[in-house]
Amino acid sequence: MTTPRALTLLAFYLVVFLVLAKSGYSRAEESGIIFSHAISLHGKPALPPDYKHFKHVKPDAPKGGTIRIAAMGTFDTFNVYGSQGKAAYGLYLTNSSLLTRNWDEPLTKYGVMVEKIEQPADNSWVAFHINPKAVFSDGKPVTAKDIVFSFNILQSEGSLFWQQFYQDVEAVKATSEHRVLFTFKHNRNRELPLLIGQLPVLPEHWWKDRGFNADLLEPPVVSGAYKIKRFAAGRFIEYERIKNYWAENHPANVGRNNFDIVRYDYYRDSNVILEALNSGQLDWHIEGYPRYWLEGYSKSALKTGKLIKGTWKNHNPQTSSLVLNSRRAPFNDIRVREAVAVLLDVDWVVANLLSNMMVRAKSFFDGSELAATGLPEGKELELLSKWKGDLPQRIFTDIWPPAGSMARREKLKYAISLFKEAGFQLEQGVMKTPSGKPFSFEILLGDPSNERLLQTQVRRFAEAGITMTIKTAESARYLKSIRALDFDAILHSFRHTPSPGIEQRSFWSSANLNEEGTLNLAGVNIPAIDEITEAIPASKSWAELVTKIKAMDRILLWHFQAIPMIYNPSWQIAYSNRVSPPDNLPRYSVERTTWFATEPTKLDDSVKQ
Repeated sequence: MTTPRALTLLAFYLVVFLVLAKSGYSRAEESGIIFSHAISLHGKPALPPDYKHFKHVKPDAPKGGTIRIAAMGTFDTFNVYGSQGKAAYGLYLTNSSLLTRNWDEPLTKYGVMVEKIEQPADNSWVAFHINPKAVFSDGKPVTAKDIVFSFNILQSEGSLFWQQFYQDVEAVKATSEHRVLFTFKHNRNRELPLLIGQLPVLPEHWWKDRGFNADLLEPPVVSGAYKIKRFAAGRFIEYERIKNYWAENHPANVGRNNFDIVRYDYYRDSNVILEALNSGQLDWHIEGYPRYWLEGYSKSALKTGKLIKGTWKNHNPQTSSLVLNSRRAPFNDIRVREAVAVLLDVDWVVANLLSNMMVRAKSFFDGSELAATGLPEGKELELLSKWKGDLPQRIFTDIWPPAGSMARREKLKYAISLFKEAGFQLEQGVMKTPSGKPFSFEILLGDPSNERLLQTQVRRFAEAGITMTIKTAESARYLKSIRALDFDAILHSFRHTPSPGIEQRSFWSSANLNEEGTLNLAGVNIPAIDEITEAIPASKSWAELVTKIKAMDRILLWHFQAIPMIYNPSWQIAYSNRVSPPDNLPRYSVERTTWFATEPTKLDDSVKQ
C-alpha cells in the first residue's frame, strides 16, 4: 500500500527530475550520473534542451547558391588529421565532430552527432550516445565502433597534436551499437569531456584499408554536411552540400550550412587575391593587411554596392609573434633573445605600415582579461612565488616589454650591451658571436605579404651589426620546415580560444619538445610552465583559470622565446553583394556557415596566379 508520505516523496522527486531535465540535466541520484544535451566548462549551457536554433543565425536563411573564397599556396591531401602533407582548405566542412560548438559562448558544445551525453559527478569518464539517425555520406550508419576507430587512428597515426590532446584518456570502448565510453587516467582534467567532443567522426569502413598518412587525393566518405564535389590539385576545390543530410534540420544546424557550393580558389600572391575581389571573382575574404583595407579595394565596386566592407569585433585572444627557435644557438641564450625583442621596432610598424588598425601586442592573450598586465598581485603573485627562485626576477619587479620607455637610440645601446654580456663583440660594425663568426639569422615566412612588415627590421638589426634575412617558402615547403623544426625564427599566430585549456600544453610544455610535428615551436623548456599547463585543465572556476593563464603569460614573456608583436582587435571582411551575413555574428567566430547567398554565382575554373 502506498502511504501519503511515499506519494509526497514521489511527487517531490518528480518535480526535481522535471526541473533538472528542463535545465538540460537529469540525475540518477543513486549512481550520481548526469545526462545532458550539451556541456560547458564553466557554468551551464546557455540554451535549454528544447532550443530551436543558435541565437546568432538567421533561422530562415535561404538555401542555395555558391560562395567563392581565396586560399593561399597549394594542397596535396584531403586528410587534415594526419602528420604528412598540406591539407586542402575547407575540409572542416566535411567531417562532424562528436559535439558541435556554439560560437556565441566561450566554450559550450551541443549534441548533434551525439543524442545524449552521460557523465559521472567525479569526472572519471564520459559516454556519448550516438544519434541513431546519423549516417555517413555513403548512407552507412554511424556507430560507436566508428568513434572507437576514429580515436584509435588519431592516437596511433594522427598528428602529434591529437596524440597530446587525448593523452589523459585511458581507454575507449563501444558498449553498445550507439554508446561509446571514454575512461580517464585521472579526474583532474575537467576539460577532457569537451575535448573528446572535438573528436572528428571518421568512417571505419572507408579508412581501415587506406594508409592514413599516404598522399590522399581521393574524396573520402565523410560525416559532415558537405562532401568534395570536384577539384584540381593546387588550383581549386569545391564542396557540395549533401542533399537530405540527416542532421539538416537539427536545431544546431538551423540557419547554417546554407550554400549549395563552397569553393576555394588557390592563389600564390595576396595582390592577385585583391584583384580577384575587385573584379568579382571572389565572394568573401578576411583582410589582414590594413594597406589593402584602406586603399586597395575598388572604389567603384564599393560605391555601387557590388563589394561591401564589414568590421566585427574579435573577442578571441590572438597574437602574431616572432618565434625564436631556442633549441639553436645563439637563441638558447636568454640575453640574446631579449636583445632581439628590444631591437624589434614594432611600434613603428603598427603606426606606419598598419595604420594603427592593429595593436602592439604586449601579451600572448592581448585583447582579453587573460593578458598579464602591470605587476603580479593577489592569487597570481601567490602562484608565481612558488617558483620565485627559478624564474627571472624581473617578473616580480618590471613591466614587460623591457626598455619600453627608452628612446630608439637608447634601445640600440641596451641591446648591444646584452649581446656583450652573452659573449658577443661588435667589431668594425659587425656583431661577432662568442666563436668569432658574424651573427646572422633568418626569418622564415609562409606568406609573402608579411615580407613588407619585416623589411624595416632588417635595417634596424643592421644598426647593431646583425644580418637578418627574410625567406619566404611555398606553403607546403614552409609547413615541412616547421614540422621538422628547421628554422631560426618564424612569424606565427597563436590562436587561443576564449577559454584556454589543454592546447596550452601543446604550445608550451616540454613534453615532445624535440619531436617532429610538435606545436612547441619555440622550444620552451621551463618546469614552471610544465606545471601550469598541466594544471590549467583542472581549473574549477573562471577566476582560477585567469590566474593560471596570467602567470603562464608572464613567465613566457620574460623568457623571450616568443615575442608578441601585433594583434587585430577586429575582423575586417570584404564580401560581394551575392552573399550576406546574418544580422549578428557570434562573439567568437565569423562563422561563415551562417552566411547565405543573395543571388546565384557563375563558377569559373580559370584561376589567376
